[in-house]
Amino acid sequence: MRTGSKLSNAETALLGLLCEEAMHPWQIEKVVRHRDMRYWTDLSQATIYSQLRSLRRAKLVECRQEIGRGRLRKVYSVTKAGRAALREHVRSLLTEPEPMKWRVDLGIYNLDLLPVQEARTCLKEYRQKLEKGIACYRNLAKYMEGCDCSKSRCAVARRPIYLFEGEIRWVNDFIRELRRK
Repeated sequence: MRTGSKLSNAETALLGLLCEEAMHPWQIEKVVRHRDMRYWTDLSQATIYSQLRSLRRAKLVECRQEIGRGRLRKVYSVTKAGRAALREHVRSLLTEPEPMKWRVDLGIYNLDLLPVQEARTCLKEYRQKLEKGIACYRNLAKYMEGCDCSKSRCAVARRPIYLFEGEIRWVNDFIRELRRK
């Protein structure tokens, strides 16, 4: 059986959702979409089904069948072992910083392939998109707070704001540095 430190991002997200309540896969998909979880998890509609099967084989979730809307469907819930594995993994997630891989780093690494003015124009466009992202996350945070979401869930919506603001400061500094060349 896998331990908490070996849970994938998708498995962690699924176990977390199932700790809230037992759900069938379509219901999970609906929650993932409603909460915009695709932006910070590796869950897709296809992975929900395959990950649930994997978690069931590992005895981290169990499945029962029920009739809903005239159809037979599988409803998944977290086992005691699943809850323990998730708690262990959450501890690891909260205590170990993760190395960040930003696509922009590949562009910066190869920036010398572009004329300086073109590079600055691209970076300004990147900054504008970060600013739009901040506005979207502020709206999401406001919406979630209005829905009385837990402090931890609201924090997930606010965290990218801080990351993007830091990224904007870096972009501004780098654009100024390019002007000096």
